Amino acid sequence: MDTIEKNTLLYTENLSKNFQGIQAVKNVNFKINKNEIRALIGPNGAGKTTFVSLLCGRIKSTNGAVFFDGKDISNFPVYKRISGGIGYTFQITSIFLNLTVYENVALAIKEETGKTNSIDKEISNVLDKVGLLDRVNQRSGDLSYGHQRLLELAMGMAQRPKLLILDEPTQGLSDPEIDNFKFLIKSLSSSTTVLLIEHNMDVVMSIADKISVLHFGEIIAEGDKKTIQNDPIVQKAYLGD
Repeated sequence: MDTIEKNTLLYTENLSKNFQGIQAVKNVNFKINKNEIRALIGPNGAGKTTFVSLLCGRIKSTNGAVFFDGKDISNFPVYKRISGGIGYTFQITSIFLNLTVYENVALAIKEETGKTNSIDKEISNVLDKVGLLDRVNQRSGDLSYGHQRLLELAMGMAQRPKLLILDEPTQGLSDPEIDNFKFLIKSLSSSTTVLLIEHNMDVVMSIADKISVLHFGEIIAEGDKKTIQNDPIVQKAYLGD
């Protein structure tokens, strides 16, 4: 790995994952800086979800290491990575369906927040940002799929993470909701680093500072949108000739 600068928030060294002889992630060296919006793209089955699962500790790597905020977190369990500042929303929506919107976000807020009125204010603030404030007392299981995705985003934001990992965050959202999502992520980058897996290329090209392309478990290209759009390897593997 190249020299790691002071503004690097997370990096990996030769990160790999094998599933019964199938190498889903192959010796990935990856780096993301503080306050960066990074998009991770690639065809279905490229290893994107497996890779971010290695970052947040949902699965254990076969080889390699993960460093976050200056520490080797390779052997940290999920809860320790979350408390250290990594937030993650799932590709498949993961909320408490029998709880209200308010209760879901309240569970995600870190305990040190303090008094009830400050918690109420924080919940209202984050729900307003994602467009769900008018549904604060609604049962989460009664929300549309798109609104459930927005609730999960609100829960991730409520953790006040240093790194927020979003797996297919715009899936199920309407066009106006996607526009709001793009605005929201841009505003978040002043205080939070964002890594998103996204198939909506308009979203990727609109908000990402840098794009990494994963193909068969390997990063085949990285750069800004013009670099990625003009890369012949990427065109062949993913974007289409």
